[in-house]
Amino acid sequence: MNDSITSLKEKRDELNSQVKQLLLEVKSQRDKLNSINEKINDVTEKRDAKNNLVKELIKKRKTITEKIKESRATQKQNAEESAKYGHIPKDPAKLKAEIKKLDWDIQTRQHTVKQDEQMQTRLEQMENSLALVKSSEKINKKLSKTHAKISDLEEELELIQQLIVDNNHAGKKEHEELTVLYNQIKGIRTDAAPKFRQIKELKKEADDTHHEYIGQLNKQKKQKQAKIESEKKHEEQNKTQKEEELKKKAKDLYTQFIKGKKLTGEELIIIRKYGQ
Repeated sequence: MNDSITSLKEKRDELNSQVKQLLLEVKSQRDKLNSINEKINDVTEKRDAKNNLVKELIKKRKTITEKIKESRATQKQNAEESAKYGHIPKDPAKLKAEIKKLDWDIQTRQHTVKQDEQMQTRLEQMENSLALVKSSEKINKKLSKTHAKISDLEEELELIQQLIVDNNHAGKKEHEELTVLYNQIKGIRTDAAPKFRQIKELKKEADDTHHEYIGQLNKQKKQKQAKIESEKKHEEQNKTQKEEELKKKAKDLYTQFIKGKKLTGEELIIIRKYGQ
């Protein structure tokens, strides 16, 4: 019985030792998982920030594209308007000088009526031409301003497009890094799965062995208790039997004493202790 109990105890302790060793290995793997998960959270946060930035940049690119479209429409309209003044002299200063000279000539010199009428007509034509030149300059300024605006917008659009490309590339790299990290987690979990199953099996076997060990101890304890009670009962039975025998002997010795037999001190003690 003792050998069996000792064997069960040793088996249970060995199983528990194996479970502890596996738990240490699993803990090491769990620490790795926690470390990888922290890194995943960090990389995911960076990737999401870049993705959100790309979304904002795409919205801005759309807005700028619309502005360029509107500006080009305005540019086309201004170019068409400017084309109407293609025949107008492009030197307003020279035209102004000619107008001033003609006006001075009209006011300071004597002319025939016909010459005066011709000069007045010429002056009106030149003044109309000057007005057209001013209108042409105004349109050309708008055209130049629109062209500059388009250039600035296109430059900004190119910059935003590059930022989108750069952030998309960075986001892709982080996505690839996440894929590697998730594969690492998958590998660790795949490696840990058999250990978890083994831990479960060993714990069950250790628990079963422990229960069997406790059962054997309880059985041994009950057997010892039963033996003690049996010995006590046997002792009490022997004591009772001995007392009965001594009572009978005391009765016989008393009868002999009455008849005049001389008794020993021990016999007298038996009569005194067990006699009626």
